Amino acid sequence: MRFPTVSILQRQSVIRIPRQLNALLVVGVTLLCTAAPLVPTNAAIAAASGIVLLAMLAWYKRCPAAAPFSIFCVICLSLIFSGVRYFPVILALGLLGYAGVVRGVPWLRGTATWARWGSFDAGVCLLSVGAWLLAAVALLSWYLLLHPNIADIVKAYVPPLPLGLLIAGGLIFAMLNAAVEEATYRGVFLHALDRSLGPGFAALLLQAVAFGAIHIRGFPRGWLGVGLACIFGLFMGVIRRRGGGMFAPWVAHVFTDVVIAGIVLLLARPERPNQAVQRTASQPAICLLRVCHPPFGCESRFTGLAVADLVSR
Repeated sequence: MRFPTVSILQRQSVIRIPRQLNALLVVGVTLLCTAAPLVPTNAAIAAASGIVLLAMLAWYKRCPAAAPFSIFCVICLSLIFSGVRYFPVILALGLLGYAGVVRGVPWLRGTATWARWGSFDAGVCLLSVGAWLLAAVALLSWYLLLHPNIADIVKAYVPPLPLGLLIAGGLIFAMLNAAVEEATYRGVFLHALDRSLGPGFAALLLQAVAFGAIHIRGFPRGWLGVGLACIFGLFMGVIRRRGGGMFAPWVAHVFTDVVIAGIVLLLARPERPNQAVQRTASQPAICLLRVCHPPFGCESRFTGLAVADLVSR
């Protein structure tokens, strides 16, 4: 009895087709995720539908890179369309779902090899400091020269609390936001692209463009903000590969988010009425008001402060 022979070329074609499909699915999902924040609502819904279809195909074909990556994107899109407001919360919940899928599905266990600390030697430290300094200069220049309107960010993320509490909250937010964004783009995105395309420049560029796209209404915002965030994403991707883990890009991202928090809290946050009046009043007027200390309401105190300022002059 003779069995049909399979040539080497036929075997290679059988192996190559799933790999090509894996790469096509990962790139397709990445491009649709990139386009979704940049297009009108109807087009964004169409992009989300395309991601769902690609995810179904990835799971049907058991693509090891595209399947967990696409399910992460589907979870995040579901949260967005269900009305979850804060993007860091969306990413955090998506990462939890991704971790559950990778650990729970037998043929995906052990595939999330990106989730490790990595090294932080002198070269990686120098790259991180350089990226942070460039990002700080770019962010300050963008805000001071263009005077963008970020009132929506201030309203959403800055509650009416004392400045000390806001600074502490800004530091915590910087650490958490950097963690979820780095885990998403230098973790889930870059890992899937590296596995499907290889660790070349194309994978770095695609994850950086996807990272930049979400900043169209963020900080920095607009198309210039997208470009700046894309460049920052390239730097973080290089640091991620150079360090072999997530710690180095997280540190650089934390310090960059601290700069953003400083701009929002110290430069963009509107002053309260009493702070604005006290800033314009002279020191003798403030002393006179403290001596008089009229037992009236806030409006009377503001009026008394203004009158005392005129008298002191």
